[in-house]
Amino acid sequence: SWKDENGIPRNITITQQDIRELQLAKAAIRSGAEILMDRLGVCEDDIERLYIAGAFGSSIDPKNARIIGLYPEVPLKRVKIIGNAAVSGAKMALISKEERKRAEEIAEKVTYVELSTQPEFMTAYLRSNYFPYADPTRYPKVSAMLERCGVKLIGDGVQRRLIGR
Repeated sequence: SWKDENGIPRNITITQQDIRELQLAKAAIRSGAEILMDRLGVCEDDIERLYIAGAFGSSIDPKNARIIGLYPEVPLKRVKIIGNAAVSGAKMALISKEERKRAEEIAEKVTYVELSTQPEFMTAYLRSNYFPYADPTRYPKVSAMLERCGVKLIGDGVQRRLIGR
């Protein structure tokens, strides 16, 4: 936006590099979710609550994040933005013995998964590079919304304008 429209003393621009960096970050997050869901044998419908943490997650609108495919197509009412969870959790553990014990119990149950070493990571990562995703059937609500706007997603992730719009 132009500086006379945005209330700050400079223009705001988005470059092709900005879009590509968003695409790569989105693909890493989405492919991580896909691999973890596959390992646990769960699908989108099984996710009762999706917590989005960290600076990136805290500054993005949950609906827009779902539209670009940042996370699996989970109903928005199940998505909760929690901000900087690491700092909040550390503070809680420092001031409360009960919370520290709870954090230790959780840590004992956690299994670390190095995503980049998983055999399926590269395939999941490449599929996740598309907006929203290479397989539009995984995002039926987003696909329907785009169709109402005149854009049809086809199976290889390519977007095409609907004829007549």
